[in-house]
Amino acid sequence: MNLEIENILKKFDRDDVKTFDERDLNSELNRISGLSQSDLLIDELAELMAFGFCEDYPDKKTGWGTYFGPMTVIPNSDGTVRESPSIRLVTSEMLDYWLKRASISNNPILAARYSGLVWDFSSYVTNSKPSIDTATIYINAVIRIANEGFYKIDLYVFTKLKRALSIAILINNNELIERCKQAIIVFEKNVAKDELPGLWGHSFELLVFNKKAQLSEKEETEIIQDLEAKFQRLLSVEPPLINNIWPARNAATKLADYYRKKSLRNEVERVIIKFAVSSEAAHNNSEVMQVAANLEDIYRLLVRYGLKSQAGEMLLKVRDASTKVPAEMKKVGAEINIPTEKVREYLDNMTAGGLAEGLYKLLITYIPIRETAESQLRSKASKHPISYLFSQQIVDSKGRVVTTIDPLEQDFEGHLVKDIALNLHIQSITLRLLIDELIEKFGLNATDILATLKDCPIFEGDRLKIIEKALDAYFASDFVTFIHLVIPQIEEGVRNIIEAAGGNVLKESRGGGFHLRTFDDILRDEIITDSLGPELVSYFKILFTDQRGWNLRNDVCHGMTNFDAFNYQMADRVLHALLCLSLIKIVE
Repeated sequence: MNLEIENILKKFDRDDVKTFDERDLNSELNRISGLSQSDLLIDELAELMAFGFCEDYPDKKTGWGTYFGPMTVIPNSDGTVRESPSIRLVTSEMLDYWLKRASISNNPILAARYSGLVWDFSSYVTNSKPSIDTATIYINAVIRIANEGFYKIDLYVFTKLKRALSIAILINNNELIERCKQAIIVFEKNVAKDELPGLWGHSFELLVFNKKAQLSEKEETEIIQDLEAKFQRLLSVEPPLINNIWPARNAATKLADYYRKKSLRNEVERVIIKFAVSSEAAHNNSEVMQVAANLEDIYRLLVRYGLKSQAGEMLLKVRDASTKVPAEMKKVGAEINIPTEKVREYLDNMTAGGLAEGLYKLLITYIPIRETAESQLRSKASKHPISYLFSQQIVDSKGRVVTTIDPLEQDFEGHLVKDIALNLHIQSITLRLLIDELIEKFGLNATDILATLKDCPIFEGDRLKIIEKALDAYFASDFVTFIHLVIPQIEEGVRNIIEAAGGNVLKESRGGGFHLRTFDDILRDEIITDSLGPELVSYFKILFTDQRGWNLRNDVCHGMTNFDAFNYQMADRVLHALLCLSLIKIVE
């Protein structure tokens, strides 16, 4: 073996070296210069790879189906990825080497890593199950890590203990299950700090509802009493310290879950109400936006635990606090400089073929393409990853939260919709310039728009008269009238597509009769997807019915839109959506 590798392993593989973790060992091994993977012996490659894998790998899309995963994944231009380290380099000889190292290592951190990899990778590499002895070595090593203080970061020990307990249960070894259970309880008592919720509650999560963990009634009672004591200590000050609210919430939800499981309704109410009152008091001097967000969180907590009357009262507080949020919000903008010659070139190209061709180009150009938006989103996320690690809230004009978009990894579609909606705003600049150019160059008016719709079978008779009134308002810059008149006609037009294709637009109402399906519902109909195509359907959803997008149909028809919002940006987009429907033709 390479002498430098051997010396580094000797440095760490000792009983008296405790405050390090696998990343430290991996970093030292990676500092060795002059090592070429193709020239390494099997034992050298095994050592360099062993401590580079990521434990409890969060991204399950690697396709390995394993507990350990690569530390880094780099996309290639051809759609494949480069993984480091890669399970594809692991051989049966390497597994044998790791198992041998696990059995002779003095330090349990090393023994746990070697044996953990063998247990995890054997089925993938050799298509055979690992031995029970491998599991025993791993579990014993993890218990030593917890009991004897072999760790650098205490939080990570809980991850190892969770894994060890699951394997002990899997191999049905009662002795190892008991030892894991005791290690979890004792370790938590040793490291727990009230103000750090990540260091407690693990005994509850891993043991209390886990029948196979063999928790005694006395042990269960002690865990619950400990949680109750923490909860009371965190809220003992009046008003409670705001820094204590999050850990107190952690204790409250665990206790409430436990009491609900035991059908102790009064205890559930006691814990949740106490937390709700304390949390509200702790935020009294916070900024309005933070107060509103906290009240909403309390409301959802009350709903979660079935406290309906209290939730109703809290919702009124959410409403009152939310109305004060817009005054605190600051506008964020960016200046875009477009050279005059570029604008002129764009407008000349778009209008070169005359009015009819100009309208068609306008129609096609301003339908958002999801594939392009997806590429842009991935590019932004790779350049600014931190921006996509947290949830984002979208609020209405009164400061009320209308929807939440989770982190990118959990909610790619939500971020995509939000990005497309933002792009619609940005494109409104050139869309307005193009419409003005068509008006100035060709005298574009209501008659011209109606001419594009005359052969469209989904608008008939009086509907066209309403649309004509709306277009007259549009060209008179009466955008309030235009938008209120034309959005219902677009909805009715889409509904008529379903009926023309033999579909159903009715739903049974609770009163015994029937009512029309909502705009959002009909946009999800297969007939509409087949007729309009997925791009146009996605566009209409974002523009009219998706709370993460513009949501015009719902906001306008429910009276949620402020007067100032009825501007050229909104009107131009609605006009564009109307023009899109001119593409619909009846096919016999």
